Amino acid sequence: MTLANPSDHYKNPLKLLFTQVDKLCATFAKKRVLPVVLSVLILSACNQQEAPVQTVATASFSKALPQQEANNFYGRQAVFSYPDFAGQYDVASHSMVISDPSRIEPFDLNSIENRKLQVRFYYPTNSQTTTLSNQQQTQEKLPVISKEAWDYLVGPHERNGKMLRFENYRAAKWNISLDSVVSKALPSYPVLIFSHGYGYSAESYSALSAELASKGYIVVSINHTYGANHSDFGDNDIVWAQPLPSDEIGAYLPIWSDDQMFIINQLSIINSDTNNRFYNKLDLSNLGIFGHSYGGAAAYVTASRDPQVRAVIDIDGTIFNYEDHYITQPFAFILSKNHQPKFDYSNASNDAYEIRLTSFKHVSFTDHILWWQWDHDDHALGLGKVDAHRAIELTTEIVSDFFAKYLTSQTSQWFEDERVLTTELELIKKS
Repeated sequence: MTLANPSDHYKNPLKLLFTQVDKLCATFAKKRVLPVVLSVLILSACNQQEAPVQTVATASFSKALPQQEANNFYGRQAVFSYPDFAGQYDVASHSMVISDPSRIEPFDLNSIENRKLQVRFYYPTNSQTTTLSNQQQTQEKLPVISKEAWDYLVGPHERNGKMLRFENYRAAKWNISLDSVVSKALPSYPVLIFSHGYGYSAESYSALSAELASKGYIVVSINHTYGANHSDFGDNDIVWAQPLPSDEIGAYLPIWSDDQMFIINQLSIINSDTNNRFYNKLDLSNLGIFGHSYGGAAAYVTASRDPQVRAVIDIDGTIFNYEDHYITQPFAFILSKNHQPKFDYSNASNDAYEIRLTSFKHVSFTDHILWWQWDHDDHALGLGKVDAHRAIELTTEIVSDFFAKYLTSQTSQWFEDERVLTTELELIKKS
């Protein structure tokens, strides 16, 4: 199944700048690009998708970047520096495409090809143990956003009369090495499966994934084909998000859950492959799963189906048909300020928590909040009343703290009391 090329809509950004959001959404809907987001009733449609950054490591993650003068149109024109990740490890990333021989691609009924998935690993490394030469080390870093991801970004590059432009981010790199060896500091590392929100991609959560990797996790981030902003399998084999059915928003959750379960099973094969960089490095006895939005709901469904999962987090994702799914694993439901999904905590028979982040909006959990703050630093853009770096930092603290408690039995900061109330969040133990 082939959809219209969304990059066509970005060839004249000036024309888009003053277009009303509802008119823009209608235009995209006719092209079958944006219904992906329009169908997700959790959010306000067009205003949730955004754009990218510029980086080089500097101080600790919690330090804010220097304030720079911004204008009302394209924002700052400067080289943006991304702070170092907060954990003890350097971070690397490796991408692979994995094909599932047991499934035909469900979104292309005319195809006889198996479903295939892009998977990006974020993992602990050490700069001195890279497989690359010193010269290559300075060059081979993960782009903050690729040109392809920018072109296929769902939603406008404009918010409330302000705009991002790719030229500001063309050379931007995360402080994430590509294809370095896994750190030998520990024999193996606990594994976290991650799924993006619908219409986003693994690339939209690099800050969160890398923060967790710096703290000693191997994060396996799945790009759900036909549900991500784009999947590029090479040789011009590019697909992007299929619109969600408006009459049954949760219809694709079983497919995403199947994706997650397939990848979990593939990790056992990868872990036993002596030729694979992750040989014996994946501690699959300590396996957690989490996701944002649609990916968070899918994570919950998978936990109800797969006993290999030991703990699960849903970040701001409505669990459609939750009454059909019961989990026995510890569960955390992390919610933005105004998200009120229906859920019965009696469906979670182990420890279950609800964490309300009082200054967050749905997009506050993604890298997109970083891109807009770096360019415009304007809370009026509807990104939540929280500093972008603090948003990533706080999300990572909660996620890593939960998995540390329930995967590796470490003392927890946030999850020891029945109720925690701060200026940033309210945490309540539900069961």
